[in-house]
Amino acid sequence: MVTRFAILDGCVDEPSCLGVPPYVSPYPRYIAGALEDAGAEWRYLTIGQFRSGVEIPDLEHLIIVGGALVPGKYLRGMPASTNEIARIAGQFRGKVYVAGPIARFWDRKIEVGPEEFIRQDADAFVYDLAKTGKGNDRRRTQAEWERWAELGATLIKHHPDFPIPLIAEIELMRSCVRSFMGGCSFCTDVLYGEPQFRSERSIVNEVQRMRALGLERFRLGAISCTFTYMAKGVGETETPAPNPKAWERVLKGICNPTKPKALHTDNANPAVMRAHPVETNKILNLLVEYCTPGNVLSLGMESADEAVIEANRLNATPGDVIEAIRMINKAGRARGDNGMPLLLPGLNFVTGLDGESKDTFRKNMEFLEKVVEEGLLLRRINIREVASWRRDFRPRHRVEARRFKQKVRERIDRRMLMDIVPTGTVMGEVYLERVIGNVTFGRHIGTYPLLVGIPDRLPIDRFVDAIVASHGERSVTALEHPIRINRISMRALSEIPGIGRRRAASIVRARPFRDERELLDRISDSEDATSFLKGNVGFS
Repeated sequence: MVTRFAILDGCVDEPSCLGVPPYVSPYPRYIAGALEDAGAEWRYLTIGQFRSGVEIPDLEHLIIVGGALVPGKYLRGMPASTNEIARIAGQFRGKVYVAGPIARFWDRKIEVGPEEFIRQDADAFVYDLAKTGKGNDRRRTQAEWERWAELGATLIKHHPDFPIPLIAEIELMRSCVRSFMGGCSFCTDVLYGEPQFRSERSIVNEVQRMRALGLERFRLGAISCTFTYMAKGVGETETPAPNPKAWERVLKGICNPTKPKALHTDNANPAVMRAHPVETNKILNLLVEYCTPGNVLSLGMESADEAVIEANRLNATPGDVIEAIRMINKAGRARGDNGMPLLLPGLNFVTGLDGESKDTFRKNMEFLEKVVEEGLLLRRINIREVASWRRDFRPRHRVEARRFKQKVRERIDRRMLMDIVPTGTVMGEVYLERVIGNVTFGRHIGTYPLLVGIPDRLPIDRFVDAIVASHGERSVTALEHPIRINRISMRALSEIPGIGRRRAASIVRARPFRDERELLDRISDSEDATSFLKGNVGFS
């Protein structure tokens, strides 16, 4: 009798792995690949489908994958909560297994009775279970990893976001090259053991198989530092030498014969970049050449305070980080065809770490002000409170952390956005996802996409071009491009620089306009409005 499994994707969000829609993580794909290899049957659904009323198939086994170790704000879907997982497990009539980071790190928060938590590799567990009737909580072998990654590619066809706006997270390695010395005090990546790399061939084959199925958006992620993929000196030094030739083979293989619609990357360790500038710059140039615009390399700074850096074994000094920001800006700040720079740095801060004092936040702010003074760009600044497998973290400066975060939003973020996408920038292929009130929200499909709010109720699940009208702290207000001046709502019209409500009402009363000259004559007393609208208006 063939063993049958239901796979429930509760979505993961880890320091080095994205799996919340529109992302699909490697976890459920590998499980599907292992079951394919074992000759078992499987069915797949997401927690979002379950919430909307789709029933979990009544099969012998249910494996639930989940765990948001780095919780964030989500536009398209929320990871499964521990309460949801417990409720689902209690209602399922067959055997239930909980896997992913929630099982590895947070199982004390779930009470599901006698069911099993898989703390190692769920794909290896279900393979053994399907083949022998007994699951073994073990790590997969290298050969299994590569085989199941390719076999499991077919799972994407069953995802509700396939083929658009789905983006597949591609795993490059496990653990971190700093694991031999313990890594950062709060990080879970090092708990996966010794660093292990996917082969170049396996990565290319997995992506090309998904492309053959119709998926065209990928993130080369699940890696603590992009520059340490196949690096030289792993296990001997905290800053192994990057391997540009390996990256070139991977990127060329993925982009054969053409680039995917989106190809982005993940984290980067500033200390590695600064220690090996020649190799780093070669890889940066490869990323600019082969990846798509809007790409972000997230730098794990965590803190600019030397006391915090030392107490938590952080991977980089402020000097390392500022130099990495300079290198990425030099290579990638040119604007791509979708309106976004080709490659920019992101920056991560973590509050609540050991050694933190009130002075920590002053040092963090001074560092960011230096970035601004140098005219450098940061695509996004992520500030979060430490969430760790360590139970002894006790954040003591939450008030100061909130004030720091607010200062960054008010003084830094908006200014950065104004330089990254100035007013009048046309952002191509913005995918409209959700209408809230009278605003339609969309974004590019990729790594840390910029949220775009269009002040109108528009049809969703489609791509539009959008012209930036104004800037918030973490998002922009834009209008569909070209601006259909004879059809646009007065609300949206009033968002155009130099228009406002009164002039918008005047324009609406004067419609329809036959051509641009007639429109510009109407607003000739407003230099801002004239500059914004000229060449950006349609009259159909």
